[in-house]
Amino acid sequence: MIKNLVKGLFGLFIVLIIIVVLGHSIIIPKLIPLSNLPTPSGIYSVGTKIFEWTDESRDEWFTEEINDKRRIVVQVWYPSEDTNSAPVPYLVSADKWLPALSGILELPQFLFDHLRYIGTHSFLNAPVNKQVENAPLVLFSHGIWGMRFQNTAQFEALASRGYIVASVDHAYDASLTLFKDGTSADFRSGYEGELSEEEFWALRNPQLRTRVSDIRFMIDTIGAEQTQGAEVWTAVDMENIGVFGHSYGGATSLIASIQDERIDAAIALDGWMIPVPLDVIDKGSNKPFYYIGRESWPDPLNYQQLNKFLERSSNQSTMFLSGTEHFDYSDAPLFSPYMQTFGLAGVIPAEEIAKKLEDEIIGFFDNHLNHESKI
Repeated sequence: MIKNLVKGLFGLFIVLIIIVVLGHSIIIPKLIPLSNLPTPSGIYSVGTKIFEWTDESRDEWFTEEINDKRRIVVQVWYPSEDTNSAPVPYLVSADKWLPALSGILELPQFLFDHLRYIGTHSFLNAPVNKQVENAPLVLFSHGIWGMRFQNTAQFEALASRGYIVASVDHAYDASLTLFKDGTSADFRSGYEGELSEEEFWALRNPQLRTRVSDIRFMIDTIGAEQTQGAEVWTAVDMENIGVFGHSYGGATSLIASIQDERIDAAIALDGWMIPVPLDVIDKGSNKPFYYIGRESWPDPLNYQQLNKFLERSSNQSTMFLSGTEHFDYSDAPLFSPYMQTFGLAGVIPAEEIAKKLEDEIIGFFDNHLNHESKI
């Protein structure tokens, strides 16, 4: 994720002065409204489950521990039966996630403490809706410093319309990954100083291969679970699979769609194209690919690479949204109107950009995954 907050520094300075003078216990609730995510637009209630999967065929690239196999945490959103239980909070294990979120956004943690009270529209471990069968599967990949639930509003919208969505914490590439045995994977994808071209590819190539392998492993595991009759996965149509991602997750999604014949279509949300291998850029793709993002990136090379790829691709489309910033393509703008002040959101109102992205994402997958959304 891009962490350029320069244009928000003055606004942040004013906000912090007010907080110091009046006390953050009074100000913070106004900065971070205690509002839930937008109500899903489809006809189905939304259930969610969390899984931990270990790929015994892969050693963990990010560690040097002997026999350390790749572990990921996957969360799924799906059409569910109605339930009387309370929806799951946006931040499960908030005391562990909030420090990580503070690091992602480069803002003091107390500005985000109220996120622990934001709710979702997803019900933990709710039964799968009995009327749903052959639901398209959509996978999601977050960016650097990201998290599996960072686009929950889009996941809930898709699930409410009859999709099954599975999102992964790419361990050590995510801001934090919490495992059920109490251990965790911290963020290890950064670097200090400037990288030479050789150093850049030496870091990003194996890292990107790890991320793409996570996506392939998810599909493998879901298929195996379906064969064994696991409740959620029996409703999946394995013949119609899409993938989308934000930032580095956009590059991950693109490459996964090219390398895995089971994936039918891909979306990049303000995707980071620079780490996409040059041979992939030069060959292009014949699979449906949709790039949705800002009008420009701080590094012009990002869109230079994108344009080369698009020129060599036969089934591509783009949408560049004026007045947006990098985090507009996640849930972040929905947290507070002050996201604009901090430079984390553009000028388009949060609910408007959220609705625009929902319509574009669902419309694209409806078209390419043989699905008619239920609204």
